[in-house]
Amino acid sequence: MSTSSQLLTILGGQSQPISGQELADQLNISRTAIWKAINNLKDAGYQITSQPRTGYFLEDNGYLDAGLISRYLPTNFNFPLEIHQTIDSTNIRAKQLANKPDLTTPYIIIANQQTNGYGRYGRNFTSPSQSGIYLSILLANEQTEFNPGLLTTAVALAMCRAIEKKLAASPKIKWVNDVVVDGKKVCGILTEGISNLETQSLSNIVVGAGINYLTADFPEEISQRAGSLRNYALKAKVSRNEFIATYLEEFFKLYQTYQTGNFMPEYRAHSNIIGKEVTITQGTKSFQGNVVTIDDDGAIVLADGRKFTSGEVTKIRAN
Repeated sequence: MSTSSQLLTILGGQSQPISGQELADQLNISRTAIWKAINNLKDAGYQITSQPRTGYFLEDNGYLDAGLISRYLPTNFNFPLEIHQTIDSTNIRAKQLANKPDLTTPYIIIANQQTNGYGRYGRNFTSPSQSGIYLSILLANEQTEFNPGLLTTAVALAMCRAIEKKLAASPKIKWVNDVVVDGKKVCGILTEGISNLETQSLSNIVVGAGINYLTADFPEEISQRAGSLRNYALKAKVSRNEFIATYLEEFFKLYQTYQTGNFMPEYRAHSNIIGKEVTITQGTKSFQGNVVTIDDDGAIVLADGRKFTSGEVTKIRAN
């Protein structure tokens, strides 16, 4: 690990300034080497302040950093965080890492920008730099019967909790994987399974989330339906690092028992389709009906008794 990387780890975990001498002692290098490494980090975009007789402090200016994220997490949170400034896709990276037998899971990949981000059905997910949050969690699967819909609903609820807790916004969930604020999609969620070809079993699960956090502009083709948390985040003065930490904390609270579906009453309270007429699309087929509830397995239940465990709500009409 480079001196700069080691410094980031130390500074990110500090809630108070730390002196150059202390840093030099911890890393067993000279004060001059510390000063050079600090300047290199500043040139790379990190905001590090320094005061005589107090020391160096890494400010959270929104630049994604594992140490800064850890600063906001509970002290017993010890899952690895992997940060990329640019990557093709955090979900792709998670699937690549799943092939490593000695990898510790859960394992979290976070990116500042994606060049090949995608959502459900392989749709392109616009992933500009310095504004969004692109995050995937690699999980080992220990279940014989995995319910992807139930996990996806839990992820959507964790996102809603984080938004409510930090940004004072009122998110809604459009079944099954879209989080909506002010009528526009601010977050998409994609859950993918990874099979073990030898055992013919599901070995790993990847939970991906893309959040329009500080995004100001969208491509014309999605501008009418895509929204951003930007105004809420700026008003609340909550950085991307802090929001990521809150989402991770809420996710792992739910993940411990999500298989029971005991969170579904809270999920239903956030739904924007219960009591409304919807169109559900499955491939080339479309179905219409009035939604009476979403059951404890995460399935849509229509007034005529039909249930849907997969598909996409493509239209919502108020009754």
